[in-house]
Parts: sequence; structure tokens; C-alpha cells
Amino acid sequence: MRVAVAVEDATARASMMNALRASPAVDVVAWADSLEPLLVLGTRADVCLCTAEPPAEDAARLAGTGCAVALGDRDPVAVVLAAAGSPKEPAAAVRRPQLSPRQRDVLIAYVSGSDLLPTIARRLGMDPETVKTHLRRIRAKYAEAGRPAPTRRDLYARALEDGLLAPPR
Repeated sequence: MRVAVAVEDATARASMMNALRASPAVDVVAWADSLEPLLVLGTRADVCLCTAEPPAEDAARLAGTGCAVALGDRDPVAVVLAAAGSPKEPAAAVRRPQLSPRQRDVLIAYVSGSDLLPTIARRLGMDPETVKTHLRRIRAKYAEAGRPAPTRRDLYARALEDGLLAPPR
């Protein structure tokens, strides 16, 4: 189960994430101090754990994506599992493409900044045409998985969704 954590207090958020990561049934895919960054980035999760009731508009936006809201700060795993059992719109299963380690390196280097391809290629010790080939294959794999990523921004969003990059602060 994919879980996002939206808790303002950094210490409480870290504690909850550690507890959730200890559960084999839970995959923490994103975290932030509020729901807004998660909504803006289009984070795909089955459950969003919060310690305070989110604004009605944000809760409605989450429900529209098939994400349930879990409230509580005592036992995060129990709260999340209970929320996952509650009725909600079924979310489509997110398919993650199988990227090779080198493709992951290229993807992360490409979306982590705004460097030009020759600069990225030099940093990775590759020819620029090889980097382009990797990017074409990465894009093809995402399209095959039903998650097209034709632009750098789209690839950045996919890398965030798949946990290859930490969400921005």
C-alpha cells in the first residue's frame, strides 16, 4: 500500500515514517509538511496520513485521486491500515517500469537540474547520443506502463512518484 505522510512537525513526521517503513504492508512514497505539495506534484498514494483534519477542498481532491485520508498520531500503521479498509474510489494500479541501474542514473541526473545533455553526459562519463538513447528508452518504458513522460518535467514527476527522488522541501 502506497502511503503519503503530511505532518507539519518534522519530528513527528519522521517518527511516523519510521514506524510505517517498518511495516511490510506499507510503502512510504512521499512526505511533506502539508497536503499542498503532495497535491501539486500529483503524488499517487492509497492513503495520506495526517495528524490534523485537512481542509475540505484538499480532502476532496485526494478522494478524487482514490486516496483515503487517515487521521491520527498514536499507531500510524494501524491508522493507515484502518483507512485503507474504508470505502473509497478504487485507484488504478500504478505500474512502475523496470529501469536498469544505468537508466535510473541517467533519469536522476537528467531531472535533478536543468543542465544540458552534453553536461549530463560528461558528468556520467557517456556520449551525449548515449544519454539521448537512454532517455528515449526510459520514455518508452513509461509510455508502455501507461504513464507517458514526454517532457523533462513529466520525467521529474515520474521519478518523484516512483521514489527515485525525494520530494522538494
